Amino acid sequence: MPFQTVKDLKMYYREQGSGDPILFIHGNVSSGAWWDYTFARMQSSPYHLIAPDLRGRGDTEGKSDDWTIATLADDVHTLAQVLQLGKVHLVGHSLGALVCIQYALDHHHEVRSLTLLAPGWVAGDMPAELGDPARIQMLVANKAMLKMALRAVAMKHPQKGWDYLETESLKQTDAASLRTPQALYAFNVAARLGELGTIPTLITRGVGDMVVPEAIVMHSVKGIPGAHYVQIADATHSPNVETPDEWVRLLRQHVEGVK
Repeated sequence: MPFQTVKDLKMYYREQGSGDPILFIHGNVSSGAWWDYTFARMQSSPYHLIAPDLRGRGDTEGKSDDWTIATLADDVHTLAQVLQLGKVHLVGHSLGALVCIQYALDHHHEVRSLTLLAPGWVAGDMPAELGDPARIQMLVANKAMLKMALRAVAMKHPQKGWDYLETESLKQTDAASLRTPQALYAFNVAARLGELGTIPTLITRGVGDMVVPEAIVMHSVKGIPGAHYVQIADATHSPNVETPDEWVRLLRQHVEGVK
């Protein structure tokens, strides 16, 4: 699993296969490890899979001071240029879905398709309590509480294998953790979602998702013309690790249908 120099980063990424490229962007308090189950189920697929660790997360090395959705999208786009990927399928989970939206807005003609899993707030309207500075400081200082919060985003993941995901997810800089709420508050692209109407888009979420309400997901569903919306049973916020078979079935059906 290689590194690439990307701007001021030494960016770590998982890579598998060959063919049309699919970029997988992980969520908050997470890393590319959350795509391991997806990669395992797509070993025989005719695609080049790439899952980077975002700035300040996982094994990517470098500064986390400039931590905004736009910065993250530019980091990923620069990686795509370094790897000479050309036109890509974009897949994002939660925070990663917002990074994919920004990437597509900035580089519309370089995107084959969008798959947005549990996309969050696109209109700068994240509830203040979710990003309360005192709460975030507490989670940064108290890893036991951070672990409890992390478990709540994948409640239906079995205990077996959870220790690995937890360990990989806790590889994050304090700077990235502390700047995430401000980045989410500042993300307001609702008025521009119509620009993505020519990109085939799948939006999906777990039926039991308590992190991002369906009403928030619907802002993206209604804002992106022609977006196809599917809910996944027996999953909460993270179907990619809770119900990976159904998640991969939907993902493959979507990308394989893109001409």
